[in-house]
Amino acid sequence: MRKVLVATTLLLSACVPSSPGAEEGSDPVRAVRLLFAGDVMLGRGVAPIAQADPEGLFAGVRFVVSGSDLAVANLESPLTTLPHLSEAGPNALEARPDSARLLAGAGFDAVSVANNHAGDAGPRTVGDSLEALRSAGLVVVGGGSTAHEAFTPRVIEADGLRVALLAFDATGQGPGAGEGTPGVAWWDERLARAAVQRARAVADVVAVGIHGGTEYRPVPDPYVSNVAERLAEWGVDVVWGHGPHVIHPIRVIDPDGDGRPTVVATSLGNFLFDQSMPGTRRGAVLEVLADAHGALAYRTGIVQHRDRRVHFRGWRPPAPGATAVAVEGGWWAAARTVALVERDRFLSLAGFDGDVVEATVGDSDGDGRPEVVVAFRRPFRLTEVNALLPAPSVIDTEGRTAHVGLYRLGDFRPLWVAGTLLRPVVSVAACDGALALAYSTLDDSSVVATGAWVWREFGFLPLPDIERPGVPACADVDGDGGLEPVVLERSIR
Repeated sequence: MRKVLVATTLLLSACVPSSPGAEEGSDPVRAVRLLFAGDVMLGRGVAPIAQADPEGLFAGVRFVVSGSDLAVANLESPLTTLPHLSEAGPNALEARPDSARLLAGAGFDAVSVANNHAGDAGPRTVGDSLEALRSAGLVVVGGGSTAHEAFTPRVIEADGLRVALLAFDATGQGPGAGEGTPGVAWWDERLARAAVQRARAVADVVAVGIHGGTEYRPVPDPYVSNVAERLAEWGVDVVWGHGPHVIHPIRVIDPDGDGRPTVVATSLGNFLFDQSMPGTRRGAVLEVLADAHGALAYRTGIVQHRDRRVHFRGWRPPAPGATAVAVEGGWWAAARTVALVERDRFLSLAGFDGDVVEATVGDSDGDGRPEVVVAFRRPFRLTEVNALLPAPSVIDTEGRTAHVGLYRLGDFRPLWVAGTLLRPVVSVAACDGALALAYSTLDDSSVVATGAWVWREFGFLPLPDIERPGVPACADVDGDGGLEPVVLERSIR
């Protein structure tokens, strides 16, 4: 992966085209993965762990953060040696300046400082944080030595995609940057819109951080919802929120109806903190798959930090009603409409050894040649594997077991056949190097779950099943020319 800081304050006066992604040769080679995390606090109760076990602080999540093409978090603790001011409130969140290296070591590329705690140690606090973060090689978003700098988009190039980052403090409590006074960018609709317009003019994708909203409330309040709506109307692709310390639902909106969606996460909760109220010991990471035309898909992972070390607990399946797409080795929710590709289906296979449930054609093993993919049942045959399984779990009322196989187009020579399936396949779509599937039960053909199998040299590796009905299909989701598994019409049972 390649990440390059393209521009900072010079962007304000640069003459650039309004749609850089539309220029000839400017599209990235592939879609890129952008990761957003919530509040990180390295002071107070976390500081002793950071000192005693610096390597272990983010060890449980480093593979997720560094695996993205660009990773961003909100730093809730100023990095300074200055003492906490009593008038700043009772919560002394300040951390040592050398703590910045922990964020860089975790895999983060950029950090927002636009929040209510940015100036808790007095006027010099923001300047100290800026110096510490930049010394660690991190891009600072939402702060600067002047208001001009604080409101300037930070543009980072990731594998050819130009991503503009902005961040605003919507609490009204952070120290606003002034002329010659370090501080943060605050939420002012006029200034924020102008900053977004500058970002939109120089980048393919625009992501904006917002710090605000009612603390500990599990859904967004009207104020922060309105802020997200305004940003979406102005053309922001990702709204990345933090501050309430608990996770809010993630949604996709398109208020201006231009077909370019905005992924909205008004609160990703605590990525790392020392709070103990319900919901505060976990957070979410939002990963967005994006290209020059904006967000393609997104997924949410859960992290926990009960021992004040961050642990990754896995990716959530796409929410009910969302189109599920299998890309980058996992399930994502489509952010915009996918263009399906129809494949030829065989209605019957004369002389086939088994009862055909469904057959279709596609390059499902990725060797460049199409195969016939057949879901079928046949009379039970004892094998070393199925002999270990209880008969009711693999044999239907007609004495048959369920299978899927790949067969050579033309003479139907078997190329690969699965042994006895524990979940019968009732529908299948042959994608490129993968299958999209719908499962039934042994004695009822109704779809009960869906899944995807990805070819790995000698067989298929299944992704986690999605325990909801749906319709399997194929589409080029990430624009790489290959067809990925898609599940449509997912519903709540």
